[in-house]
Amino acid sequence: MRHNQKMKKHLAATAGLAGVAAMTLVPVATSQTASAQTSGITITAQLPYAQGKITAPTNSVLLSLTNQYEKQHPGVKVNWVLDAQSNLNQQNAILTTQATGGSADDIVWEQYGQTSLPPGVLRNIKPYLDKPNPYVPGNKSWLSLYSPSVIPYMTSPNGQIQILLGSSIETGFMYNKADFNKAGIGSTPTTWAQFIVDLAKLQAAGFKYPLLFGWGLNDNPSWWERLAGSELLHKQLPRFDVDGQVVTTGLDTAVGIERGVLGMKNPAYAEIWKLLGQLRAFMNPSGSEYDIGASLNSASPPFSTLTPFVQGKAPIIWGGSWKEPVLDSLGFSGKYGIFAEPTITTTTSKYSANLSTRGVIGGPNGFPEWSVTSEQADHTMTPAKTKVVMNFLAWLYTPGHLGAIVKNEGDGALIPVEPAAPAGGSVGMKGLLPTGKVITVVDGPLEGTLGASAESAAMRLVSAYLSDDMSFSSFSSQWQSLLVSAAQQWAAQNHVNLAKYK
Repeated sequence: MRHNQKMKKHLAATAGLAGVAAMTLVPVATSQTASAQTSGITITAQLPYAQGKITAPTNSVLLSLTNQYEKQHPGVKVNWVLDAQSNLNQQNAILTTQATGGSADDIVWEQYGQTSLPPGVLRNIKPYLDKPNPYVPGNKSWLSLYSPSVIPYMTSPNGQIQILLGSSIETGFMYNKADFNKAGIGSTPTTWAQFIVDLAKLQAAGFKYPLLFGWGLNDNPSWWERLAGSELLHKQLPRFDVDGQVVTTGLDTAVGIERGVLGMKNPAYAEIWKLLGQLRAFMNPSGSEYDIGASLNSASPPFSTLTPFVQGKAPIIWGGSWKEPVLDSLGFSGKYGIFAEPTITTTTSKYSANLSTRGVIGGPNGFPEWSVTSEQADHTMTPAKTKVVMNFLAWLYTPGHLGAIVKNEGDGALIPVEPAAPAGGSVGMKGLLPTGKVITVVDGPLEGTLGASAESAAMRLVSAYLSDDMSFSSFSSQWQSLLVSAAQQWAAQNHVNLAKYK
């Protein structure tokens, strides 16, 4: 299971806790285009992941927009259905089976960076995106409505676009403003070296464990693996990034292990775990009892890191935009701030590429994320129907409508990927969006790139390491053994001959 899928589970819980705000739809041009004038068309579309039926409160804006579209386009009917599974890998397996028989839905929920679907299941929609959105006056192209940093996440290595992204989930460190003032910290750190200095200041101010690094669920510390790996292995990407996607895949991971790049004998890779070990001096060793993704009402471990944070017992926690509404609901609004995960520069490690990793952990993986199936995968799809489907999506993806959908589904915790779209209620995450060139995101075993069993085994090892029950030497040898065995198992299951990549 990928990191962004885990975040979406939290988003669903967040919406339930914080409630649904009333929505006001932003008017857009409503001229009926020739591409949508075909009558007798029924579009079957999958609802966003874990958001319930179309009549659920979290889909109220989507339902309203659909009703408006059907009214303005007589003869077109949109039938919203639940996504097949809560797990994307299982869902893609079902979609592949359906596509084989030509019975796939017209619009399917997908996620960027997925390579498990056979070629031909999803349609290349870039030709449509290169043209103006008919419902947005004066735009040069539909793509021009997107933030430039998002487009690489939608684009395949071959230049095709098979997915429409909707919003970003951003992450960073949440800090207690009063605690920072007490420690004499006047500004938030931007580099890892500054971060370590600030942790020491907090410790000197009386906070024995200033960083609550919760790792009670598989959500943590997979974010660390992404953060440090993307920075410290950036220069070595050509040696293992064989798929060429914006996020490394299972094949990339297995090849990297086979070639020794992702291995403890590679000093740059070992540095990821050495730096994590340095944080142990500032983190509570009982971190396995806490996790950012745990329920606030949990009666047994793991407990939510938000609770001690709000209680003033933990000056710093790691979190994301999906937790802001929860903190606000607990009466902590205005008492905390957020800063991006500091860059690991060459001051900290000689293996650093000195590149900003802003946005690599979260990214544009929030609701909605839709793809359009091909005529081969969906026998009801014709050229005429495809035009209607894309016209309907164009209606949903006007900035005003997209902003309303995102706010409704994410309850203010998500940031629309179209800059002109009205943003949600995030108090700090919009400022964390990447502004420069998007760097390749390096995933690893903790992100499930080598399968669920390898992910669980990796989490157990890291948990023991962070609990101070295991030396770095012992962790290093066991981690290396895990990498090798997991890569071999992945290769066998996916019928990949790793020997050809040596």
